[in-house]
Amino acid sequence: MSKLEKMIEEPDAQEEETVEIEDPKPEKGKKQRGKANKAISDIMGGSILTKDVFVKNFPFVIYVVALSMLYITNIYVAEDVNREISRLKAQTENLHVEYVYLKSEITSVTKQSNMARMLKDKGIKESVEPLKRIVVEKKGGRDD
Repeated sequence: MSKLEKMIEEPDAQEEETVEIEDPKPEKGKKQRGKANKAISDIMGGSILTKDVFVKNFPFVIYVVALSMLYITNIYVAEDVNREISRLKAQTENLHVEYVYLKSEITSVTKQSNMARMLKDKGIKESVEPLKRIVVEKKGGRDD
């Protein structure tokens, strides 16, 4: 007898079958929680390291970890370089200010009036006569 014939002959069996059908959604939630719990226990227990999928993809995992470490290292190096640039920029600004100050000091000290006053105390007087040019004529050299 087929299943259909049994259902026709035994009406009580049909009712039992319809009562046994349940909503599959609660089972999914239980299955998902069970899968999550199993995954967590596999990771914590270390048994995930022996699974074929992990072993097959291990080189890729190492590659991703290496790239992540390079990325993090690059971030730290970039921050260090940025701090160094900021420090050098501040130092350059300070040195520029010092340069301008010292240049103005030298300019004021080397003025003719200041030089004459400082040398007058040592007994050296400023020349009153204008400068004269001395011209030497060459006679009978190799270049003639």
